[in-house]
Amino acid sequence: MTDEGGVATDANDWRLTVRLRDEDQASQAVRHLSAHTVEAEVQRRLGGRVVVGTDGGHELFLYTHSRDGAATARESVDAVLSGHAIQAEYQLDRWHPVAEDWESADVALPGTAAEAEAERSRLDVAETSESLASGIALFEVRVQLPAHRDAVALADRLRAEGYSVVRRWRFLVVGANNADQADEFATAIRQLGPADAVVTTEEVGPSRPYTAFEIAADSGI
Repeated sequence: MTDEGGVATDANDWRLTVRLRDEDQASQAVRHLSAHTVEAEVQRRLGGRVVVGTDGGHELFLYTHSRDGAATARESVDAVLSGHAIQAEYQLDRWHPVAEDWESADVALPGTAAEAEAERSRLDVAETSESLASGIALFEVRVQLPAHRDAVALADRLRAEGYSVVRRWRFLVVGANNADQADEFATAIRQLGPADAVVTTEEVGPSRPYTAFEIAADSGI
């Protein structure tokens, strides 16, 4: 990981957002701004790299390995844009691997187990809210059984336990509202199913609506 002093790492954990006035101005910025030029400046001063992307609208994104790299990239970008009379607003964020989201650079990474747990809990709440609002489970537990009869038996047992289950021949899919819940479900299913069942979890989101469910308050799950 990157430390606060700007030591380069193998991950682009820092994101500089370059916000232009409108899409037309953003298009001009893209024409004038060479990713190679920005990267060359970062390489020259820090030995790092920068990745440039766009949202197709009025924002550009520069991803770097360190805070210092982001600062250098901003100077380079600002010089190029100013030379073409283009003004921009800048915002620096840092990736929080526990929360799985970009946070302001001023928000420190969790430094203790308690802080990490609190950040993880906030992620669970956000994922659950999104899942319930969309009516689509954001995560799935996928179970591959050795035989069709095993899949039928396990599906019946899981439904009796209160899980939402979709069965396709020797495969089962159980919906979950967040990553921690998916892990909990997977652990329980491994105990309920046969020893040779293959149980995996995957984030799927609303674009792949295999299952949709809302846990009853008294379901015990």
